[in-house]
Amino acid sequence: MKIQTKDKIFDVALDLFSKKGYDSVSIRTIASEVGIKESSIYNHYSSKKEILMSILKYFEEYFQGNPLDDENVRKLLEKNPEEFYHQGSEMFKQQIFEEKILKILKLIFVQMYQIDEIKEFFLNEILGGSVAFWSDVFEILIQKNVIESDCSPNKLAEMYFGFSMFKLWEIFLKHEEFPKAEIEIMFDEVEEYHKFLLDSVRADKDD
Repeated sequence: MKIQTKDKIFDVALDLFSKKGYDSVSIRTIASEVGIKESSIYNHYSSKKEILMSILKYFEEYFQGNPLDDENVRKLLEKNPEEFYHQGSEMFKQQIFEEKILKILKLIFVQMYQIDEIKEFFLNEILGGSVAFWSDVFEILIQKNVIESDCSPNKLAEMYFGFSMFKLWEIFLKHEEFPKAEIEIMFDEVEEYHKFLLDSVRADKDD
């Protein structure tokens, strides 16, 4: 299937942004890599900033949807939170191994200090959205007497998600490419940490 010009601009820009940084890549460079005139870019995107925002929107839409809206998922969480996490972790692992998602993650993690739009996206969509989701998870576990009632769902969510972000950030800062083997190890470490965190606040844990 022939790739549409707009899609090719998107792919080339994402590749260049993730490797060289947003500010280091010009519209002229993108056009050259795509194999079109610089002016032709503007038939599809009004500016370099619009290309960046379309990349962030792609990421946002890719992860749309709340698993807790599914009744079967909620039942699994209440019955077996470890298995709930494991299944979700495996699904997320497959999602981020999609090449575009890995590139966008690297772009976000490395460029958030330089680009205000990326910083805001990270704070609102990735950090804020993920902590809100995990806070809801821990609130359900408190309501079902799985974990202790005096726990703070939001603090638990921050502790869990903060470790995940640290491990992922570490990988992207250390490597130019996308070391899938290390990401696999990271997922195992995060799952082990999540189990440790859950065990430490269980309502029925041994005294």
